[in-house]
Order: sequence, then C-alpha cells, then structure tokens
Amino acid sequence: MTDIIIYVHDLRSSGVVRDAIRLADHCAERHRVTLVAGHGDGFFREAAGQGRHDFVALCEGCRSPVAMKLHAAAAFRRWLAGRRPSLIVSMGNMGHATPFLACLGSRRHARVYRISNEIARGDGLRGALRTIWMKTLIADAVSVPLVGAALARNPIFAEALADGRAVEMRSGVDLAEARDKAKAPSPHRWLDEDVPVVLAIGRLRPQKNHELLIAAMARIDRPARLVILGGGSEEERARYTTLAATAGLSDDRFLLAGETDNVFAWLSRAQLFALPSRWEGSSVALIEAMAVGTPIVASTLAGDAGVVLDNGRYGRLFGGEDPDALARAVEDQLSDRVIRPGDRASAYGSPDDAYRALFEQLLAAKTVDESSMTRAVAELSSN
Repeated sequence: MTDIIIYVHDLRSSGVVRDAIRLADHCAERHRVTLVAGHGDGFFREAAGQGRHDFVALCEGCRSPVAMKLHAAAAFRRWLAGRRPSLIVSMGNMGHATPFLACLGSRRHARVYRISNEIARGDGLRGALRTIWMKTLIADAVSVPLVGAALARNPIFAEALADGRAVEMRSGVDLAEARDKAKAPSPHRWLDEDVPVVLAIGRLRPQKNHELLIAAMARIDRPARLVILGGGSEEERARYTTLAATAGLSDDRFLLAGETDNVFAWLSRAQLFALPSRWEGSSVALIEAMAVGTPIVASTLAGDAGVVLDNGRYGRLFGGEDPDALARAVEDQLSDRVIRPGDRASAYGSPDDAYRALFEQLLAAKTVDESSMTRAVAELSSN
C-alpha cells in the first residue's frame, strides 16, 4: 500500500487547507498522493491543483453543512471503489465524517484522523455528542495525530496516547518560506502609514472571538487600526461591520480584509498580532506571527497559546473573555513595554517531515490490519 489520500472538507481559506496542500506536495516527493476536497468551492481551489500531487474535487455547489457531508461521503465512496488500498488522511475536524461514512464497513483503506481543534468546549449536549463522535473516530482510526499540547491533555485521548494510536504533533511553519513571503509588496496602504495596525487572522466565526477584539480596540487610548484577515459570508461581514461601527471604530480604523494567500506580507508589517479565540487546537497563525517577529497578544483559552508563548515570555496573554484585559494587553504591546517573540519560532518549524514519517511507518505495515498498524505507530511515538 503506497497511495496516500489527503482529505479536506472544502477549499475555503483556513490553516487546515493550507496545511493539507503543503503536506500533499511534500509527501508527493516519495509517494503517489491525491488531495481530495469534498467540495471544490473556495479561495484555494487554484492552489490545490498545483504541485506534484493529484487533485480531485468530489462535489461542487453549496448545500447545508449536513447535506454537504452526506453528499461528499457518497461521492467519496464511489471514487474509492476499485482503488488500491490507500492511507486516507483526514486533515480537519470539519471533514472527518466524510471519510468515516465513505469507508463504513470496510477496512480496505486505513484512516488517519488529524484532530486540530479543541473537543471540550463546555457547550452542554453538543459537547457530549462531540465526545461520543470523537470516541467513534478513535476506534475507527489507525492513527490520530493531535495538533498541540492542549489537545493531548484531554482525557479522551489518554488510552490512545498510551497504546500509540494517538501521537502529539506540533503546529509549525517553514521559517525560510515565511520570511521570503514577508518580502512581498505591502498588501494595503495602512501597513505603510504611521498609525499602528493590530491584525487578527481567522474566519468570521464565533470561535475566533473577533467581537471581543473589536470591543477591546474601542477601549484603547492610543490611535490604532484593526484589520481582520479571513473569509466569511455577506451576512457575517455585515454583522462585524455593524459591531465595529456601534463600538465606535470608524471606516478609517476597521477593515475586513478578506482572504489572502500570503499572511506573512500582512503580519510582517503589522505592529501586533491578536489571537482572542475562545478555543483552538494549536494556532498556526500564532506561529506564523512569531516567524516574522510580530509581537503577540493571545487568549489563555486559545489552545496551547500559553505553552507556545512560554507563559508570557514571548508574548502577552490575557484571560479570554475580558475586553478590558485585552485592551490593556494591546496597549502594552503597542508601547515601549512590548514583549517580542525573539527566536521562539525556531522551535516550531514545519511539521511536514514528522507527518510523512508517521505515514511511512503506517505504509510500511503493508496491511490495513489494525494490530500491525498500531504497532507501527507505537514504534514511532517511542522514538
């Protein structure tokens, strides 16, 4: 078994999709790799079809979230029929249902589910159902890479970590590539002006807690501008624009900049990167900011941000849902009291080699039998 299939739910701008495209190309140096998108819509459609790997979009057009997954699962099952046994790597939590359903009742294709977002969010029934779903995925998988230290602390993964089915993986970026992309021309005039820019990165979703950052920016005493990079629907964009206007952030202080294929051109010129997320696994954007030396403010709720920033040694942390605390942290980071990330990014280089080593251990087992796959992963985690 030498084929690797890397699966993503869609091609909208996100860290998961960027990671998947980069990893597919990296693994294609040695293996037959196909990047499969359940739905071909999104900002990274063109990038997904470039490089050494093959690319397949199973479905086109928008549907409800549940219908999207069911439709993609049926299409994926048909696409897999008759193919040689493969290692299927599902890259993001949003998409795991599709390969699970597509392979239901079959062990022909071994499944790897990469868990990249927090499971325990304190949201009652939904959280309980999410836990049941995660246990189902663990039982179905030959390996479960956990992105970041925060996820690895969740008791739900304890048994899988102990027997080697789960493996902790760090987020990371290619530092040389980050610094090269940072040299691109300035993407917006604000970045070349004297008023400091506070930059946030992430889809316009409740998880990212952009509304807290808007409230905090309205409280700071010094002139500053807020830019949010990330995709969202027209309704979401309208909501955040209204929130900003209501908070007192005028058009010359607030910008929804949309999606980009080069976050480093923005990060390297911003005075501050803010990560106010309510939950994360391990934020790639946080490490991207460190890679180009941008000062950071991060929520203690944002996954392993506290670990990455070494409890405040490489950036400021604040208590999660307090706009006043966030405002104070922003003001400190825009002052001569700034805490800079220094060389911290050197500890978070690209994880692609580690992922490829994991996949090659699984491929070396030459069978989809769970016992031999589990032994291979256990050997990797003990190295």
